[in-house]
Amino acid sequence: MIPTDILQEFTAGAGHELNNPLAAISGRIQLLMQRENDTAKRYDLAAILRQVQRAQEMIADLRLVACPPELTWGKVCTKTFFENLAAEFTTTFQERKIVWTTRFSEEMAVFSADRTALRVLFRALILNALRAIGENGEIVLEGEKIADGVRFSFQDSGEGIPEAIRPWIFDPYYSSYQSGRGLGFGLTKARTIARQHGGEIVLDTSQAQTTFVITLRN
Repeated sequence: MIPTDILQEFTAGAGHELNNPLAAISGRIQLLMQRENDTAKRYDLAAILRQVQRAQEMIADLRLVACPPELTWGKVCTKTFFENLAAEFTTTFQERKIVWTTRFSEEMAVFSADRTALRVLFRALILNALRAIGENGEIVLEGEKIADGVRFSFQDSGEGIPEAIRPWIFDPYYSSYQSGRGLGFGLTKARTIARQHGGEIVLDTSQAQTTFVITLRN
């Protein structure tokens, strides 16, 4: 087992070294796209650029999990925060006919958290749910105050997570999807951020539909 401090140092260094050439490649591709008039060639360049950006996102995810940044705590307005988050997915929800439903207790109009980290956590859950649902479904987010923080229930109407793979769903790079359809890093990020907030994220196996319970503690 590699010591945590060595893993963190390696991840930070390797991420930086890999990002430098990727940034150069990305910049050059975008410059070529501006100069290229041929539609087919522009399409090919765009495809290459998407893969470069995907690699950059993978590196960012790895660095977040191995060496997460310090939290910046602040007051979060529950209603506004989740309305803004859902707005990012409005087009996708409409195209796929997915209903986004929220229910929050009156006591949790405001709570404490790091807004940026919280956005990463719930975006990861939404993207995971979208892959599971496909089309014609629902995502339900509920929230309530608890003695030392807040608790959320995040449920989607997808097919559910097979019992055989449940023990590994939070593992880095584990994927229950077919090859090329995701690296399984989203739930790992969500767990890292929940734990940074003194809480946890768990799969509620008592529910028929996939339901994650997220606690954040002050």
